[in-house]
Amino acid sequence: MLRASRQGMTSLDGPVRKDLPASRRSSAFRVERAVCYLAFVTGFFGVALFPFDLGPFQLFPYRLFLILLWGLLGARALSEGTISFGWMRPIKPFMAFLGFWVVYAFISLGWVASLGMAIRHVIFLLMGTSMIVLAASRFQEERDHHRLFWIWLGVLSVMIVVGFWEHLTGHHLPSSGYFEETRLVFMYLPTGVFGNPNNYASYLALSIPFGLSLARYSRKLFLRVGGIAAVLASGYLILAAGSRGNLVAVLVALAFLWLFLVRRSRKVAWIVVVALAIGTALLVVPRLVSPVLDSAADEISSLLRDVPLEQASIQIRWNLIRNSMNFVFDTAGFGVGAGNAEYWMANFSRYETFGILNLHNWWLELLTDYGLLVFGAYVVFYLSLVRALWREWKRTADRRQRMVCEALLLSLVTFSIASMSPSSVMAFAPHWLLIAFSLAFLRTRRMVESVS
Repeated sequence: MLRASRQGMTSLDGPVRKDLPASRRSSAFRVERAVCYLAFVTGFFGVALFPFDLGPFQLFPYRLFLILLWGLLGARALSEGTISFGWMRPIKPFMAFLGFWVVYAFISLGWVASLGMAIRHVIFLLMGTSMIVLAASRFQEERDHHRLFWIWLGVLSVMIVVGFWEHLTGHHLPSSGYFEETRLVFMYLPTGVFGNPNNYASYLALSIPFGLSLARYSRKLFLRVGGIAAVLASGYLILAAGSRGNLVAVLVALAFLWLFLVRRSRKVAWIVVVALAIGTALLVVPRLVSPVLDSAADEISSLLRDVPLEQASIQIRWNLIRNSMNFVFDTAGFGVGAGNAEYWMANFSRYETFGILNLHNWWLELLTDYGLLVFGAYVVFYLSLVRALWREWKRTADRRQRMVCEALLLSLVTFSIASMSPSSVMAFAPHWLLIAFSLAFLRTRRMVESVS
């Protein structure tokens, strides 16, 4: 029989010496952490990385590593007869919400209209929350967070190369929805490994803060230049993907950075440096810079124009919102159930969406699927995480820790807007990886502060 143990601070570690760091407690822990690293890396690539088609679903390395991890944890629990939940203490409210969300999702299976869509949705939820639990319990040292930071930037470098290859050649990976596309209007849109331009642009938007943070805190010039290059390349690819929402998300993150994270004495200097950089670029390479600036201005201004066409994107989004509000009202605020928003949109909508069934808005998707209770709890969860990271950023004086913290904080701020571009965030792995990374970082920082 398994028994709950209060010894140690990591799950399934059993009775161990508390004076040893988690990485030295057992070889089993080190193996689990290594597999967790593999899950984190492969999570970005998803189905694009060696998929195995099993008919009703696909297996790929990310899913296999998650299954392997749970298998390793279960085997060790049975062999040692010990489970510890002490590692959750510093982030208990966050983990409690995730547990509540999963339970609510299972309960909602009792009233969903489409059980198949609901089960698929719950599987994605279980995968995402599993990554969070495993990362928070296995990435317990500061060096783990530094590695994750560099892994994120390393994956970003690969994604940028893939994006430019698509944009310049018109070719796409087999996992892309535009694979073998011959229509010029779609051929040169970058999609990376995400299947469509919006998801790819959202990933780039979430990753730009990592490049910014590297440029701000690295002591080595070539790393600072690399960080700036990653930011500029990602920004260009967002424009190439035509994702206005993600462009706005990046601007919101930059505004947050300037308002709350840049010292007051340096705010004016920042404006001067950016203006001089743009002016110099326009003088030196006007043919390269002018089209980019014109494209950015056009994308932003298009958000403010009147939309006369009935089938225009803004009109469709507005009708999606109106239908969703009706669905929440019709279900007395409990929601239509896990993953059933599209089914209701197809069968019970009152306003025309011209065949668009997915809500293309994470916040609206949460509200429609899970109702007021889970939606409100998620908003509190998200804002609390942002607030906690902001406090850690202000508290820590260590340059490397602040670099990681700032990247996570700005990425979460970006997510508030970037999450409105993908068709569904539930299956969007970078969202779960970002939260997993953030909670692992927050847990370790709180443990360090409690000890000191």
